[in-house]
Amino acid sequence: MSTPLLWILIPLLISGIFLFIMNRKRILKWAGTIVSLGLAALAAVLPINQVFSYLFWELRVSDELLVFGRRFVLSEADRPIVVLFFLLCAFWFFILDPKAVPIQVIPLGLAGTALILTAYAVEPIFYGALFFAVLALINVVLLSPPGQEPTQGVLRFLVFQILGMLFILFAAWLASWIDLNSGDQLLLTRSLVILALGFSFLLAIFPFISWIPMVTEKNHPFLTGFVLNTYLLGVFLFGLRFISEAGWFGNNINIQQPLQIAGAMMLGFGGSLAIVSKHLGRMMAAVIISEIGRSLLAISLFLSGFPLFFAFVVVQVLALGVLALSLTYLRQGVSSFSYDSTAGSAHQWPIISSGILVGYFTLAGLPLFAGFPLYWALGSSLMLFPLWINALYVFGALGLIIGGVRILAVLTRNSGEEKVLIIGDPFYRALILAVNVSLVLLGLFPGIVLRAAQSITKILMGI
Repeated sequence: MSTPLLWILIPLLISGIFLFIMNRKRILKWAGTIVSLGLAALAAVLPINQVFSYLFWELRVSDELLVFGRRFVLSEADRPIVVLFFLLCAFWFFILDPKAVPIQVIPLGLAGTALILTAYAVEPIFYGALFFAVLALINVVLLSPPGQEPTQGVLRFLVFQILGMLFILFAAWLASWIDLNSGDQLLLTRSLVILALGFSFLLAIFPFISWIPMVTEKNHPFLTGFVLNTYLLGVFLFGLRFISEAGWFGNNINIQQPLQIAGAMMLGFGGSLAIVSKHLGRMMAAVIISEIGRSLLAISLFLSGFPLFFAFVVVQVLALGVLALSLTYLRQGVSSFSYDSTAGSAHQWPIISSGILVGYFTLAGLPLFAGFPLYWALGSSLMLFPLWINALYVFGALGLIIGGVRILAVLTRNSGEEKVLIIGDPFYRALILAVNVSLVLLGLFPGIVLRAAQSITKILMGI
């Protein structure tokens, strides 16, 4: 028995079984939620590399699995990552309404989580790029329900991910010669530039950013939120492990400045998109792009920024989940997500509109919501860095808040519509309110999230 077997192969097997019961939507929803919670609980308590007694047997769970000469390792230090991903899956499956969301998100989402952990666990680490290419194919199927052709944004997403995989593999191959030519700084520089291009494709860093607004505008909001949340988090963690384990990175290589430049550019672009957009789907893209920028800036602070990064993850999951669920329901009552079509929605569907506003403003960093203390802490940590980075940070934050005020004005506008169409089950409307309250409480008591994030960082870093 080994940890990769438990948390990679078994979830893949279960996801295959789920494909045969997709006509039982409600059963599949709860089965997916329970399985994800069970795997998270098992990852939290199971002893690794220790002999323990279970009934009449003595068992030992190894932390590695050997497949065709490749090692897959999920050690004690990786326990928080495994727990985090399966809890993330459980949350998305729990808030999913089978009547409003294509149910293939359960089996494909569970399989995608297993592939992310595979990419994170494989050694040498650069082979993980291959698994992200497979995951991109699964996400294309997930974003294109049966009977619908892939949109242009989905196809562009696939092309960029394949290109990212090729660049990362080529950079790793090129860097393999550095041990033989340790003095060849030109070779090292070329490999780093190619590697940076590869991760720019995977993370949709400017200028390879166009597919995010295209996908959020044309595709199902819940599927889009789930894919972007899980996929981008997986790429970030894969990149962190790649940097920490790639021995060909010299000590004299400064990656802090490129990370800050990329993060500031993404924040500036996200803020600009929020100011000019007139579509709720593209506004969702604006906050997601900005979150990529903030995550890059947090990572650029290294050890002091990692707790902020993991705190961002917790808040992003809650805020993006309630935003995606609320947009899913609003989609049933309006012809499109354009501002003209959604005007006055708050008068007809106040709870659903509150989910949109709270989810958006949390990711925008409005005071009193969960995102504000974290983004304030990040901005304070950047004070010693160049002025233009701080200027873009402030501009991006103001742009997102201005965009949120525009959404508020549109949703509360008097459209003259008197007929009210009841959409959404009472359970899910209550769930929206519960998540809204949670985001406000976390904004008032940010220490809860920060302490959890610091614990994750300590375990990962072995502190």
